[in-house]
Amino acid sequence: MNEIAVFGSGAWGTALASVWSRNGRSVTLWAFPEKVGIELGCSRTHPRLPMGTLPESLRVVTDPCEAFDADMWVSALPTQASPEVWERMLKTTAKRPKLLIHVSKGILQTTYGRLSQALRPILSVPVGVLSGPSFADEVFRQLPAAVVLALPDEVSDAESQDLQALLASPRFRVYLSRDVVGVELCGALKNVLAIAAGLLEALNLGMSARASLLTRGLAEMLRLVDRLGGRPETVMGLAGMGDLLLTATGHQSRNRKFGELIGRGMSFQQAAENMGEQVVEGVHTAKAALALANETGVELPITNEVIRLLDGEDPRKAVDALMLRDLKAE
Repeated sequence: MNEIAVFGSGAWGTALASVWSRNGRSVTLWAFPEKVGIELGCSRTHPRLPMGTLPESLRVVTDPCEAFDADMWVSALPTQASPEVWERMLKTTAKRPKLLIHVSKGILQTTYGRLSQALRPILSVPVGVLSGPSFADEVFRQLPAAVVLALPDEVSDAESQDLQALLASPRFRVYLSRDVVGVELCGALKNVLAIAAGLLEALNLGMSARASLLTRGLAEMLRLVDRLGGRPETVMGLAGMGDLLLTATGHQSRNRKFGELIGRGMSFQQAAENMGEQVVEGVHTAKAALALANETGVELPITNEVIRLLDGEDPRKAVDALMLRDLKAE
């Protein structure tokens, strides 16, 4: 296995395709819409990855049929749009890979499901997930990063190790996991918590408040992951704690920035307009996560306050609501 097709030419999909292409893999990147793909193929530069050009070996296409022959497919589409886009694309081909790896983060608003749950019946193949603390521009510039590849049990250990070797590079370290549930939930929930971290930053509430938020946020993440069948060690690993630390503290984080804008007094609409075309996945995930929590009897106080914040609650009232909750044991 040496051929990879990446479907989705956002910053993350393009960064991953570039990493794998530079590492000697045969990589095809499907870009949509067609105008974007043509521009990307001609200029060899991505507007959100300005610090370099695409490797010459990376093939950019605008017709998904040109990517279907690859050994392995990687879905880098926006979470909420992924099921619909895949259903539409697969009408044009009978080909299927042995498995699909997705690299998107979030919970579906319509079903409250994880992306692997939605994509598996559409493709009729096993679906894994690649996630972890990694900003697209840093990966694109070949700065060191480590992520986790979670694969379902029907992918054998030997196949898993082959995939690990395929996707890893000297600057992009890949760890293996069997906890698809936990990795997907961690990748979704950390975005919600990052919005809260941005709020604290805007209100100048200090490092102690941020440390408390992140610690209690991990506790929320652990409760939901455990209740839905994930593993506690995943929460304390790259997909959980690692990605949360990056997204809640890194200045490149879209979710953190969105929380800052709300904390500075912007309305939801104003903050969304300020973000331009960047997807703030935590906004979409928050209500879905809370719905999952309510269905399973899990308490997510931080997530609940993020939703109230997005619905227009005064930022300082949101903080007070968390601080004045009934006292309890840790």
